Amino acid sequence: MIKLNIRQKIFITILASLFSLAILLGWIIWDSLTNMMIEDLINRGNNIAVHISETSSDYILFDDNYAVHQLITETYELNEDVRYIMVLDSNSAVYEHTFSNFLPKGIINAHSDYNENTSNAKTISSDEGAIQDIIVPIEDGEVGYVRVGMSEKQANQYIFSKMTELLIVTLIVALFATGVAYFISRRITSPIQRLVDVASGISAGDLSLRVKSIKNDEVGELASTFNAMADNLINSNNQIDTLLKQLQEKEKLRSKLILQLLSVQEDERRRISRELHDETSQALTSLMVTMRVLANEAKDEEQQQLLFTSRDIAADILRQIRDLAVDLRPPILDNMGVVSAIKKYIKDFKEKYDVDVSFYTSVTEITDLDENVALAIYRIVQESLNNVIKHTEATRIKVGLILEDNNIKLTVSDNGQGIKEGDFMKAQAQNRIGIHGMKERVEVQNGSFTILTNQLGGTKIIVSLPLIQKGRLS
Repeated sequence: MIKLNIRQKIFITILASLFSLAILLGWIIWDSLTNMMIEDLINRGNNIAVHISETSSDYILFDDNYAVHQLITETYELNEDVRYIMVLDSNSAVYEHTFSNFLPKGIINAHSDYNENTSNAKTISSDEGAIQDIIVPIEDGEVGYVRVGMSEKQANQYIFSKMTELLIVTLIVALFATGVAYFISRRITSPIQRLVDVASGISAGDLSLRVKSIKNDEVGELASTFNAMADNLINSNNQIDTLLKQLQEKEKLRSKLILQLLSVQEDERRRISRELHDETSQALTSLMVTMRVLANEAKDEEQQQLLFTSRDIAADILRQIRDLAVDLRPPILDNMGVVSAIKKYIKDFKEKYDVDVSFYTSVTEITDLDENVALAIYRIVQESLNNVIKHTEATRIKVGLILEDNNIKLTVSDNGQGIKEGDFMKAQAQNRIGIHGMKERVEVQNGSFTILTNQLGGTKIIVSLPLIQKGRLS
């Protein structure tokens, strides 16, 4: 039934109900007719037995066997339903009977327990079917008893003929009901099928479809509601399209602003790096030379040692400023390329921190790579390694850079404690936007950014960026 459509379900339900009703009525009629026929047989058998008992009393008392035999034979022949008649004496011995040759085995004992408090009718099974055996005493049993066997054969044949007529009528009604069921199911399901067809068309994208007018019933109300829903759906889609266009325009503007912001940020870093490298470094170099000259001219050894110490401090500051200038904008990124810049950064990172960092790449260098893509890759490596030091207890880091299907794929993986549930929300609450910044850099370049927990339980960052302005691979 689950796989059937509504029309088939209605059709089968009506036919099943009809046949169930026919079977129930047939059983009731059969049972009622059977009970009525049995009751009628018993009543007629009882009347026959009473008649014989009243008539045969004097014959038995005068021991007129012929008269008794003649009486029961005539009675037997006049009643088709009478299977046998027996007259018993007061000792329950057979006095006369209508059997042609001999008495059937066990028939004498059918009423062995008869008394006035028990029923005078019993059902006997035979090869001819059931027989109702009725016993009536003659002169309260002092003279004897009369037993009449009423066969149910004729009654059963009559019932069978009536049930056959009922079956024929039921089949005729069933054929008529089949037509009615088909008509009703079609009338009910045709509007619903039209609704289904229109709904399928709308779901396929044709929002202009509508259900044609249907009669004013529940299905008609459903159709009207469906048409109104389709109208509302068109209005909603129009509003969604308008909002989507506005959102796309805002997203384009947002991406443009982010690119401009990143560009301004990198320009500012380049300017600060250049000023630190050129002006500040030159000033510190001049200061160191001056200290060296003063130290050589100093007459007091203590003053000379103080000048040398100050010069060493200035030299250390100069190294830090140069490292800071390189971090802000590594010249190797502009001069040699992103692969060389990453190798140099990882080398300096390993010297600065006690962490095992390995780098593998499928290329020696990528030439003519778009500046924004190169910067995005370098900054993500930079931010990722710094995050490992700040927020994890990792001892090993793997950095990979490969070319795959016209895309640059960057992976950074560590063996730290990994990303836990709620870490992103906590980072936002503390204004730590490193991961979100990396994601923004990737998205404005139409790339993909994924962060997950690796097999070692640490964090793995996967970045894929389009290879814009692809040059030759050396």
